[in-house]
Amino acid sequence: MGWAQVRCVALLIALMQLPGATPPWTPGPGGTQSSPPIAPSRFPVDEPRQSQQGQKPKIDAAEVKRLADEIAKLAQQIPAGVEEADKGVLPKDLNERLKRIEKLSKQLRRDLYL
Repeated sequence: MGWAQVRCVALLIALMQLPGATPPWTPGPGGTQSSPPIAPSRFPVDEPRQSQQGQKPKIDAAEVKRLADEIAKLAQQIPAGVEEADKGVLPKDLNERLKRIEKLSKQLRRDLYL
């Protein structure tokens, strides 16, 4: 048996000797297998923001319309760039346009659903 295996066995034995601590793979006192507790999720997506007064935040209609118009304008330019890419010529601003569309769509989604 190598030193690494001896250390692993010793660590496993030490963990099993801790008072009150049972590894998740061992049966509990009732003979059933205990599972580790599930930690609550702390991601912002899982907990939607709520305003302090309990009312929905007001949507700035002019800003939402401006964002939607800009996304539509950029999206109309994408098919031409893709056709050029099929011919072997990649427009250098195509990637920038796609990133801008992504950024604007995230901003629009945030404005509409918060």
